[in-house]
Amino acid sequence: MKLFTLLLLTIAAFQTVAQQNIADVRSLPEGNTATISGIVTNGDELGSVRYVQDATGGLAIYDTQLGSVKRGDSITVTGEIHPYNNLFEITTVSSFTVHTSGNPIPPAKILTIDQIGEDYEGQLIQINNIEIENANGTFDGGKNYNFSDGQRTGEYRINTGSPIIGQVIPTSEINLIAICSQYSRESNDTRSGYQLLPRTMEDFESNNAINITSSVQIASISKTGFTLFWSTDIGGSSQVIYGTNNNQSSWTNFAVGSSNAMGNFHQVIITELNPATIIYAKVFSVFNTDTAFSSIGVFATKSNSSGDIKVYFNTPVNTDLSTGTIAQYIGKAMNDTLIAYINRAKETIDFCIYNINNSGLSNVSEALNSAHNRGVRIRFITSGSTAHTGADDLVSGIPVIESPYNSETGIMHNKFAIFDANSNDASKPWVWSGSTNLTYDQINSDANNMVFIQDQSLALAYQIEFEEMWGSDGNQPNGIKSKFGAAKTDNTPHEFIVGGNRIQSYFSPSDGTNQQIINAINTADNDLNVETMLITRSDLANSIRKAEERGVEVQVITNSPGGNTSTVNDILNAALPTGKFVFDNSANATLHHKLAIVDANYVVSDPQVITGSHNWSNSANNRNDENTLIIHNAEIANQYFQQFAYRFAENGGDLLVSAKSIEIEKIKVYPNPTIGRVIVSSQIPISKILLIDLSGKLIQEIISGNSNLLKIEMQNEIPGIYILKVKSSNGKQNSYKIIKR
Repeated sequence: MKLFTLLLLTIAAFQTVAQQNIADVRSLPEGNTATISGIVTNGDELGSVRYVQDATGGLAIYDTQLGSVKRGDSITVTGEIHPYNNLFEITTVSSFTVHTSGNPIPPAKILTIDQIGEDYEGQLIQINNIEIENANGTFDGGKNYNFSDGQRTGEYRINTGSPIIGQVIPTSEINLIAICSQYSRESNDTRSGYQLLPRTMEDFESNNAINITSSVQIASISKTGFTLFWSTDIGGSSQVIYGTNNNQSSWTNFAVGSSNAMGNFHQVIITELNPATIIYAKVFSVFNTDTAFSSIGVFATKSNSSGDIKVYFNTPVNTDLSTGTIAQYIGKAMNDTLIAYINRAKETIDFCIYNINNSGLSNVSEALNSAHNRGVRIRFITSGSTAHTGADDLVSGIPVIESPYNSETGIMHNKFAIFDANSNDASKPWVWSGSTNLTYDQINSDANNMVFIQDQSLALAYQIEFEEMWGSDGNQPNGIKSKFGAAKTDNTPHEFIVGGNRIQSYFSPSDGTNQQIINAINTADNDLNVETMLITRSDLANSIRKAEERGVEVQVITNSPGGNTSTVNDILNAALPTGKFVFDNSANATLHHKLAIVDANYVVSDPQVITGSHNWSNSANNRNDENTLIIHNAEIANQYFQQFAYRFAENGGDLLVSAKSIEIEKIKVYPNPTIGRVIVSSQIPISKILLIDLSGKLIQEIISGNSNLLKIEMQNEIPGIYILKVKSSNGKQNSYKIIKR
């Protein structure tokens, strides 16, 4: 503390203009000009804002001029005072001076949760002995999380672009160091909206000797089991406890696995399961007397189902681009197609739809009524924010629950149905999803897609999500226990093998869907085609921009300029050549898809389709109930591309179909997937190889000295997808997706 005080006195000696201490400045009226000095407590981890502290308080400075200012800089700033959503800050900076760099950061003030408030706004604080609520998976950007000390609850935020994004959420007790900030739209609000801003993962101080440092991943999915992988910061044991329900106290299954030579990379093989079995598991590693536990993960075995996937579009397709299967353009028959699946159901239908209105359409409600009358159990969820008159057309014997609609829950925006999920015949369960609401315009004019997947494991996962909103596993809903929006938890499997193909499934707002979309975009090697109603998140736009910068052929169509934010439009217009970012010009209809197609024209590079109900927006990711599928299947990717190509060219897009082959590049990368070593051979000498994870973090850099053969050791890397960038001596660079098992 003495060192910090001395430093502030030194800063004062530099000043040539009148200034006030921060505590006094914080009491000035809006619009006044002030000059303050202090130590900067964050760099670009929080974007453009910088927080400055002196001995009396802290203050936010928001101006892009300070983009080069770093944590530990001593600084003097002059500017106007303008509160932003009740955060007191200096904006419109007229001048600033950085005196010295690398100075000690002011020590964090140790507080309790109930002390968080105006008195400490803008200052570095520390809250001890807390746990993060619903800690599961990895951090998402542009999202708020809750933490608790067992009695009281606080909130912290991970900003878009934060280095914390993609890092595993701590599941053990921690001390949290962060800057105290505020975001509240209520005028003159000095009591609510306070959120803490951690800067890096170092701000999450663990109280454990051993900690889990990766998400728990699944591999080698079969009908009888799978393998779970994770890593820890130091060596420890590899163990899993699991059961077939989410009640941990009832679990009796226990498995011991193996570790690598350092003891910090772990795997456990779980066997002797049945097809289409949902498993709830918690992994843990022990070091001396300390144990690191993961959160409860949910995993599924492969089913005995066919894995058949049917895709339908209500707008024309370019069949000349088919590589085998003609994309199904069915015009105004979307309702009829869905009704055909309803008519085939034998036991159960769980139906979840944002909006349904049968006026002028083939009547879905009548089909559900007929199914009910022949003995099929029907459960129906719709959104409380829509008219959904089709729900009123259901017979009284079909129970219906409407989602609440408020600032916390957002809207129930799902479009899915589950047919015969629990059938003894594995060929009966189907999942219907896509972008289509059941209204006249959505069926007859707005551009939409439907996908039907025949898989029991996926159907059971969707049933878990349905019943979380339903509030029970019975015939009748339980309004007290039903959960929508932010109240939901990440409680479904995410990885499936369906008919030999990988499918990922995510539900919003609990599952970090936005980051999964970014991860998929980051795997694009050759082509990326985006067709979505709107984009309002800059991190999504920047992931598209980065794909273009690494040589991917990028083509984007959205519904209209006004649907996106101006920031997103600016990013994409600057990044993409003319004709590669276009808007749908159909005056009487809406482009309603929420999809992207990755490497549709590069079969060796994991072609995949992102589809579902999830708009590319903050509300979809953080508040609304949404469902998203990522389908890794070259044939399905090509069908979606046929539709995209027609719509993109129809709207003046400069369509390019660019196929690439590894053989043309004279480079071979093998084995892929790998369990620990990748070999790169090339007829052209290699100058450098970069191994990068999906968050963009550099894992390895190998300078080859113009060798034609290189080995990359990955034994210590956690399982997952990595990007391998191979730069040849002729200056050409190629990227390859590597799957580490």
